Amino acid sequence: MSAYWFGRANPRDHLLLAQYAEIVSRIQPQYGLEPLSRGQAFIELEGELKFERYFLHRFPSMDAARAMFDSPEYRMAAAIRQAACDGCELVIIDGGDNLKGSW
Repeated sequence: MSAYWFGRANPRDHLLLAQYAEIVSRIQPQYGLEPLSRGQAFIELEGELKFERYFLHRFPSMDAARAMFDSPEYRMAAAIRQAACDGCELVIIDGGDNLKGSW
């Protein structure tokens, strides 16, 4: 069952973010990460706009998403991302492959 990382951030240091991106690009095949949207235009439909950048990545499973998050390589990358941003959030969302036909 697919799982998704949904993240939001307020980037401050784009050079540090490039370091983060390099690490993630290097390890993503190992965990099956598929970038779906990363920093593209967005429209805030409801609520207060708190973040400038959004991203969405698909993984083959919750276990794969969690394994990447818990990996030593990603923990190092996450520290870089956190240092490069004035606030960031990351959640893993179950893909809900079993929700077809229900609400």
